[in-house]
Amino acid sequence: MARDTAEVRSLAASDADDIARIDRRVTGRERRAYIEARLEEALMDAALRLSLVARLEGTAAGFLMASADYGDFGRAEPAAIIDTVGVDPNFARRGVGRAMLSQFFFNLGALGIERVETVVGPGNPDLFGFLDAAGFRPGERLAFVKRLP
Repeated sequence: MARDTAEVRSLAASDADDIARIDRRVTGRERRAYIEARLEEALMDAALRLSLVARLEGTAAGFLMASADYGDFGRAEPAAIIDTVGVDPNFARRGVGRAMLSQFFFNLGALGIERVETVVGPGNPDLFGFLDAAGFRPGERLAFVKRLP
């Protein structure tokens, strides 16, 4: 089972530094405020236990931040929304992402949530490949964006 690859557990406030470090390595940008805001949201509804951190060799190796959605945008059934996911490049291709998704899917099954959604920007072939290998497919809805002056 993929969950056995890394120790995967629910996020805690004490994970902020590790998550910010991983995010910085993945994105090349400092997004500490964004990470702290997402972490605060994840901890406000901790009963759902959707957001996770993975540890490998005693180090935080990846994180997955998600929330439950019970009908936004005209959705008829509950869905989990993956907001942010990251694996430290030093631990890439070692099963960390698969371990987090495996635990995430297990947790969703216990909650009766049968649908997972996420949005991926263009130009991220590694993430596209990872999601495709995990069984994700393009959804039915289109995202529309308008830049304001």
